[in-house]
Amino acid sequence: MERRFYAMRLWYDGSRFRGFQRQPGLATVEEALQGALLRAGVHAHLSAAARTDAGVHALSQVVSFAVRAALDPEALRRELNAALPGGIAVLEVWAEREGFHARASARARTYVYLVGTDVPEGLAGYTWSLPDTRAFPSAPARELDPALLRAALAHAVGTHDFAGFARARPAGSARRTLLRAEVHSASWAPLHALVLEGTGFVRAMARNLVGTAVAAGLGLIPPSRVAEILSAKGRYRGVRAPGHGLTLAAVAYPAFDREAR
Repeated sequence: MERRFYAMRLWYDGSRFRGFQRQPGLATVEEALQGALLRAGVHAHLSAAARTDAGVHALSQVVSFAVRAALDPEALRRELNAALPGGIAVLEVWAEREGFHARASARARTYVYLVGTDVPEGLAGYTWSLPDTRAFPSAPARELDPALLRAALAHAVGTHDFAGFARARPAGSARRTLLRAEVHSASWAPLHALVLEGTGFVRAMARNLVGTAVAAGLGLIPPSRVAEILSAKGRYRGVRAPGHGLTLAAVAYPAFDREAR
């Protein structure tokens, strides 16, 4: 009997979990989802579009699996949501083409990072609030300059070896393509959304890029520091932005698959 392929789109609050990937003794998104699937009678290996770190949120995480049974996508969605803990929800389940893989089939991923000063209370758990004396112990209190943020991130757009922005030297190639890096500033508050869209990200790449851009935005380093780190390809020694400010916002697939946004 041939296998049938399915995918699902998730929302989750990263503050409830120690990241996506299963870790013994820790609450993770993968563990919660796999447990709910088992209670629904589905035994399957899960593949995720991105393995988010501890604290990182998702608006549109895509997870795929293959089974031999024919499933009712909408009934499965309801069963999963009834079994899942708080802080996570299955927004949609659908049947996919043969061979679909949430990570390998993805064309691009978009992350949004929120950072600012005087952060509104409702956004506190989703935004890096400045000043941050742990990250920048000697920095004077000042607002971020969005022009400097843009100038720093512009150096990362394109295809580069991002080993210098990885948490540790990747086992394989660190060559990735950052398709765009934008900064959108709120008109009503000193709050900025940094949007990073790329074909793929090495571990901690988004948070390390943001940490360096914020240091530039505060006037602590020149924006060209991003280019220097890319050229050096050594161990990252800058500021890593906190996980709770980062959200996986979208995963895009070729037209013959599906675009989850």
